[in-house]
Formats: sequence, C-alpha cells, structure tokens
Amino acid sequence: MKQSHARAGLFVLLFGLLLSLPLLGHITKDSGYYGFKTDLPVPGLPGYQAGDEQLRLVFFGYQNCGTVCPLQLTNLLDLHQRLESDAVRFVFVTLDPERDSQQSLDATMAALGENFRAVRPATQAQAQRLAMGFSEYAGKTGAGENYDFDHSARIYAVTPDNRRHLLYASPELDLDRVQADIQKLLGQS
Repeated sequence: MKQSHARAGLFVLLFGLLLSLPLLGHITKDSGYYGFKTDLPVPGLPGYQAGDEQLRLVFFGYQNCGTVCPLQLTNLLDLHQRLESDAVRFVFVTLDPERDSQQSLDATMAALGENFRAVRPATQAQAQRLAMGFSEYAGKTGAGENYDFDHSARIYAVTPDNRRHLLYASPELDLDRVQADIQKLLGQS
C-alpha cells in the first residue's frame, strides 16, 4: 500500500515538473518580457485557417466555464481593441467539444470581434492531446452532464510557424505590459 502511494506521489511530482519545464528559462534569467519567454514548438490547430496574422494569442477554455474563462476572454477582448492595427488573431480552443458546438463557438467569436476564431477538436480526447501539446493542464472533473474542467487558463503567443514564444499564466494581467510584449514580439518577426 505504501509503495503504491509513493509511486503515485512520484508520478504527480514528475508530471508537475514536466508542466513547469517551459517556465524554467524565464525563472532563471531575465528575458526582457513581462510574459514567460519561450521558444517551443506547439502542434498546429486542427481546422484553423491561418490568415495574414503574424501572431496568434491562443487560449484553451470552454463555454460553460464560470470562473477563469470569462476573465481571460475579457483580457483578450481588451487586447483585441488595443492591437487592432496589428496582425494578431485571437484563437479560442474548446476543451469541451461535446457541449460546445462549432456554430455556438463561431457566434461567440463573432460577437467578440473580427480577429477572433474558434477551434473545436472532434473529441474531448483530441482537445486534451492538443492542450497537452501546448503544456496546458486540462482535466475533466465530475460525472454525467454536470462536469467541468480544471485547466491552467494560460494565454499563449504563437507565431505562424507554430512556435510558442510567450505565455501568460494568470488572468490577472497588466495589459499595458502584455501589449508592449506583443508589439515587441511583432517587431522581431
């Protein structure tokens, strides 16, 4: 019994370490950015039609979320208004394709602004794999129809070559500094 608890504890510790690896570079040196500076490949977004954007701000969430998703979408809406003249797209990836229809997602994105797009993986398992490719934690909690998702609610700055350059780990953002980061990153593209 003790041995199985020790293995489970070790697994949780290793999983947490794996999720924190993208942050280690930012913690150990000053990148000159407010967000966590990285340069890591991420998977492409299935069904996403790239345009002429130089940068995508990607957020994983779900429409029935009553906590962090509305806060992050408000942050993205504010950034959309601030970055209107820049080549930035805002991409919402649902973690809950079982309840979030593409039609409903598209209507929500259209209401937010012309540079908002939604990605709906075919299954919840595919959504989970896609989130993991971004180092996003997402776990379904509850059973039956009354389930939710625990997720990290990060915003990722991704270039057209599918490389993640910045991540914002909290919905409590200094949007002036995020805007400066994005404009600095765009100037380097």
